[in-house]
Amino acid sequence: MHVLPVIIAVFCAVPASARIVEVEVNGIIHPITVEIVSSAIAQAEQEHAEALLIRLSTPGGLMEATRSIVEQLFHSPIPVITWIGPAGAQAASAGFFLLEAGDVASMAPGTNTGAAHPVLISSQMDPVMKEKLENDAAALMRT
Repeated sequence: MHVLPVIIAVFCAVPASARIVEVEVNGIIHPITVEIVSSAIAQAEQEHAEALLIRLSTPGGLMEATRSIVEQLFHSPIPVITWIGPAGAQAASAGFFLLEAGDVASMAPGTNTGAAHPVLISSQMDPVMKEKLENDAAALMRT
């Protein structure tokens, strides 16, 4: 089952022939992912697209890259649809932040999201730094 027609139905004012730019965010979220999303937003704007569809399938990634993408999505002049798919995909950790940053967030059947908790790849966090990072991540999610 292809979910895109269902997503378009959410935008009742969007004509059936509307131009939607699509981009995939697969794998770990990192600085290159920031560039990919930035280019997709620019393409959607240049083509006067009605929306940008971001297909998510990610275990998460770096907080700094995630924050940068979330900021871009918040400032996008084009409506952003975030979609976890196809079946079996996930948007865990940083992917959950991206899912929630879209103007419309949706999931294909058989997908999952969540488990958003900051982690460091290279070292152990002391308790104070861990609490600060958790509070910062929670504040970003509330926005």
